[in-house]
Amino acid sequence: MGGLTGWLLLLCLVNSAKASFSPTITKFVFEVCEDVPIGSPAFTIEATDPDGDTLTYALVGPNAAFFQVDPYSGVVTVKSPLDRENSVTMLLDVTVSDTANLTPGRLTIILNDANDNSPIFRNTAFDISVPENTTVGGSVFTFLADDEDEGDAGVVRYSITEIIPAQGSEVFEIGAINGELKLKGHLNYNLLSSFYRLRVNAGDLGGSCGSGDKVFQSSNVFAFVTVVDMPDLDPIFISAPYIGSVEENSAVDTSVLRVTAIDQDKGINDNIIYTIEDSTADGLFKISENDGIISISSAIDREVVGDTVTLTVKAKESELNVNGQPATTTTTVQVNIGDVNDNPPQFYNCEESCVTATQFTGEVFEHSLGAISIGMTVKDPDKSVQTELRLEGVDKDVFSVEPSLAASDSIVQLLVRQPANLDFEKKQQMVLQVIAIDKDKTTFQSTATVTINIKDTNDNSPTFPQDTYRLKVAEHSPVGTEVLSVTAEDPDTMDAGNITYSLLPESILEYFDVDAGMGRVYVKNNITLDRELRSLYSATLQARDSDGKPGTTVLEITLTDINDQPPIINRDLYREFVKEDGQLEFKIE
Repeated sequence: MGGLTGWLLLLCLVNSAKASFSPTITKFVFEVCEDVPIGSPAFTIEATDPDGDTLTYALVGPNAAFFQVDPYSGVVTVKSPLDRENSVTMLLDVTVSDTANLTPGRLTIILNDANDNSPIFRNTAFDISVPENTTVGGSVFTFLADDEDEGDAGVVRYSITEIIPAQGSEVFEIGAINGELKLKGHLNYNLLSSFYRLRVNAGDLGGSCGSGDKVFQSSNVFAFVTVVDMPDLDPIFISAPYIGSVEENSAVDTSVLRVTAIDQDKGINDNIIYTIEDSTADGLFKISENDGIISISSAIDREVVGDTVTLTVKAKESELNVNGQPATTTTTVQVNIGDVNDNPPQFYNCEESCVTATQFTGEVFEHSLGAISIGMTVKDPDKSVQTELRLEGVDKDVFSVEPSLAASDSIVQLLVRQPANLDFEKKQQMVLQVIAIDKDKTTFQSTATVTINIKDTNDNSPTFPQDTYRLKVAEHSPVGTEVLSVTAEDPDTMDAGNITYSLLPESILEYFDVDAGMGRVYVKNNITLDRELRSLYSATLQARDSDGKPGTTVLEITLTDINDQPPIINRDLYREFVKEDGQLEFKIE
């Protein structure tokens, strides 16, 4: 301090004629907002001069490049952008001159924070992969952004501002504070999207320097989320239902059709292995395990297996699913068996259960018309064939066969064409042959024998051996004397022993009668049988069968005389004339 006093003292002595003092810088610390625009005033250098001289100002030093000073007013404006994040304080060397004297000074510039920084993501690009079976609520990724500003201006909040496709808004959410991207819905590689583009925003809470308006800063990044397909779906058959066709007797290994299954997990696309799990007819078909081609493995007989064979085909993925289990599915395959005409027609007796037969019987009433049921069915196991039916045999013209042209399964009947030839009294049985001929392949034939038993009907009336009987009986024959014993004939079997007899007219019953069951005519009244009163009687003997059909014959009964009367001269007086010498001759009665 003593040295300084001496200097001042010396100065006073030297300038004793006229004193001159140096300018004084009165303020060394300034607060400046870092966001002061270039060209705008930041602060004013504050200095005084005891002499009241005009002062001039200048900036020196390394930080002088950031500012510019008006040499006369001391107003400092910003020349280059200020950045508090690089340095909170700046040392700025200045000089103040009153022309005669130069006063240096070092100012401390405290840069106040302004919200001039956007949050910066630690990464600039985000390619994220997430398994589709990630549970809802599971973390996908965490976004981190830094903001160098202080206070609210440096606090970062996260949001999703865009998702493509838009459906992704139901799938993803982000933690506003921690930036953690989570699932709020299920992912599905196949049914939803396998790829999402997210625009993620990191924004601060805003800030201002001094009394300026509050400023908000934010930045965006695009995140690309790829959904990784997982083997969580069973395979599926495409182009179902499957219907194929093949002719019977086709060669082994003949291809029938192809089934195709695909892995529904499109991002995995496992190989498919095919097998036949079940069949309505075992052993007829096989399948190529790699390409799904179904082919014939053994001979096929449509008449044995039927018109269709149903297969159950399984498709299995080559790898296990996400749960460690086989991924499989099944489908039904219908194979239609085409018919080949390889069987002859055959006859069946279907009265109880259908069995093959070559002998059939039927019965018919004599002289009747209509169909005769013989229990016959003709079958040709081949499809779409026609069977021609013919009759052979001595009596074939008496009947016709119906139908004459049969389908693959038809009931066969005989129809009477000539009922007059059905005469039980002449023939009780007729034998025919029914010939079945495959119309398309005439070498395919079958023959069945049909025996028709003809049943008797009451179609005949009783008949007597003679149309007229001339009989004689002595007059006054005792009652019961047999005049005639005759039996009427009736060929109908039901009339055997069932013929009843009667005499007509009723008036004849005064003299004669007949035994109703025997046909024996006898004298009923011997007194009235007097030849001298009546010598000839005529009667009708009637026979009726069980159905009341009548048959008659005529009886002419003559009474023979017996000597039962004395002679009687019919006249009391006989008077005759005779010539003399004549002869007398006359009959006395």
